[in-house]
Amino acid sequence: MSDPISMLYRHHHSWLYQWLKRRLNHSEDAADLAHDTFLRILKRKDELYFDQPRAILTTVAKGILINWYQRKSIEKAYLEAISSRPEYDEITPEQKISAIESLCLINQLLNQLPERQQQVFIWSQLEGLTQQEIAKRLNISTRTVMRDLVSVLSQCLAVMD
Repeated sequence: MSDPISMLYRHHHSWLYQWLKRRLNHSEDAADLAHDTFLRILKRKDELYFDQPRAILTTVAKGILINWYQRKSIEKAYLEAISSRPEYDEITPEQKISAIESLCLINQLLNQLPERQQQVFIWSQLEGLTQQEIAKRLNISTRTVMRDLVSVLSQCLAVMD
């Protein structure tokens, strides 16, 4: 008897690839995301039921597609932001990739945090507001702002290791 994942791949890879290709209009990206979909299914195969294989593939592929679009958006914003800086030419491709990966991890982390912690981080790190200014805007104590900021930054460092 054949492995269920191998059967799933043989019977549905072409369909999934075409499904992704229609959404992306790019064959290489579709191939990459189809591959990523099967890898994710392989990692969690004990949790899946194969009664409706295309439903499973579609659900997993949609999640991967959303992540892919988020990454592309972050990458575009990063490249636009650094392109106007004089030191842009000194940044190596490896440094750009590393920075984009770091930004994606931070974005993923921020999306999991309570809204107040997200706001504290964004105002502090991206807008340069002081803890006192943030406390006033959120009508909370400076100590709470400091605790939130320490918590978020600690989580960011843990993700980056």
